[in-house]
Amino acid sequence: MSLIGEERKRIIIDLLEDNGEVTTAELVLLLQVSKETVRRYLDDLEAQGKLKKIYGGAVKRSYAQEESPYLERVNLFQNQKTQIGRLAAGLVQDGDVLFLDEGTTTLSIVPHLNHQHLTIVTHSFPIAALLIERSHQHTFKGRVLFLGGEISVKQARCSGSITENMLSYYYVDKAFISVDALHPEAGITSLDEGKALISRKAIAQTSDVIVISDSSKLGQRSPYKISGLEHLSRIVCDLEPPIEWRTALQQHSIEWLTAAEI
Repeated sequence: MSLIGEERKRIIIDLLEDNGEVTTAELVLLLQVSKETVRRYLDDLEAQGKLKKIYGGAVKRSYAQEESPYLERVNLFQNQKTQIGRLAAGLVQDGDVLFLDEGTTTLSIVPHLNHQHLTIVTHSFPIAALLIERSHQHTFKGRVLFLGGEISVKQARCSGSITENMLSYYYVDKAFISVDALHPEAGITSLDEGKALISRKAIAQTSDVIVISDSSKLGQRSPYKISGLEHLSRIVCDLEPPIEWRTALQQHSIEWLTAAEI
């Protein structure tokens, strides 16, 4: 590898340290090289254990191996999450009872919930706090049902058997499920067993399962299975479905909704 190539790879590592993630498109513009050259740099750095390649870019290795804290995740892929949240909120109807899974992508739905007479079931402290704030501002008019249980300070959520048991008392019109990985064969998976447990229970409590995921999670597998694709109704993502997804989407009659920047 030439000296200039090593310098470019150093730039990639520095960007990951600062931002946690990079996309192929922004590296092409920044480094003034082709997509093929960027992919070669990412392949080399992944082989060295310095990053984890994802669909359309790369993330810090630590993000790929374990669930990063909520306060770190909230700053990742913000533009994509805003687009996804706006589109996902458009699926909601007045009077719906919704389950909002914990996560920074699900949080992005809340600013767009301008509907009447909603009931929100959640175990996420940030989601509950934002709904309370919007209620005080008279921009959210609805009920909030918070699922208690064991508190994860690191992830700002409740989980465990108490949370699962409380959720069993509610049937919801739509369940918005967050994931750590999304794969056409493995289905939807999580880095945390407790998170996977609550998401699975929410899927059992509805007939309309809507998975929300930014494209960095496509084609990935995490250790704990949430569900196979057969239980999903819709997937909301910031990119069109990759070619390898088309057969699975058709087989399971899943609607893929692409959130475009507005």
